[in-house]
Amino acid sequence: MNNAKGQDNSDAPDMELLQGLEEALHCTKCRINVTPASMTVDIQKGVYITSHYPPYFRNNNTRDDNISPLETQSTPEDPSFWTFISVSQRERYYELVEQTLNHILNKTKSMDPEVAVLSAHYQVDFHIRQHYLSHRGVLTFCRNADDMQQLRHWQWKMDDLDNIRPVNLDHVWPRGCKHTAWPRDKNLEMMHQTLMWKRAWLTRRKRVEEVRARWAIIMEERRKQREMLLLKKGATITVRLYCRGELKDVRELKRIRHSEPALRPRRMLQNSGL
Repeated sequence: MNNAKGQDNSDAPDMELLQGLEEALHCTKCRINVTPASMTVDIQKGVYITSHYPPYFRNNNTRDDNISPLETQSTPEDPSFWTFISVSQRERYYELVEQTLNHILNKTKSMDPEVAVLSAHYQVDFHIRQHYLSHRGVLTFCRNADDMQQLRHWQWKMDDLDNIRPVNLDHVWPRGCKHTAWPRDKNLEMMHQTLMWKRAWLTRRKRVEEVRARWAIIMEERRKQREMLLLKKGATITVRLYCRGELKDVRELKRIRHSEPALRPRRMLQNSGL
């Protein structure tokens, strides 16, 4: 049963990935110009798969809500969005690749044609990946600049620990930290993510306001539920039944309110013998 369930989840499309694909295919705001060096880094790291055509970025942002950090998860080998891409999206993708290829060949005519084609694919795929990570990346947890600064500080601190750098308690920032850069960001992916994060400030503020509005409704519901609970407690009494000093049962009994008898002056005088 568990295997079938896992298979169903793997066959389901990643909606954020498809959203990032659609945004990137029609994006006119991003000005991403990647270099052959960054492509080489991603290929060497095994992030960008070139043994398959068309090449693709390995999707390592799997859902890990219920995964222990001590477990090693296998990286999916699916060609990312190619499993669910539509015909119109496929045509638009190859159109962008052709435009990028012509730009590369006009700029560097001495480049090997195969390398040029790979570079064109990489630039288009890198752009799609940035839009995808704008919905799934770590910066989505940052509400404001202070959150992002704390995240950068933490990543540099972990980088110092990984590289066994001495910890200097007199310095607020870790030794290897660059205040405007991210650790291990040779392909400048986090830099592009930061720019997209800043550009989406209006959407982020709107999302925060929506969350606050939902929480206001939830808190009001909880207040009403608490008032009803208190009224219910006031209308009942708790009775504990003991047998030979041992608690046997606990029951909630409805409190019966007895109305006080009305006092009549004539009857009071008769009863008093006056």
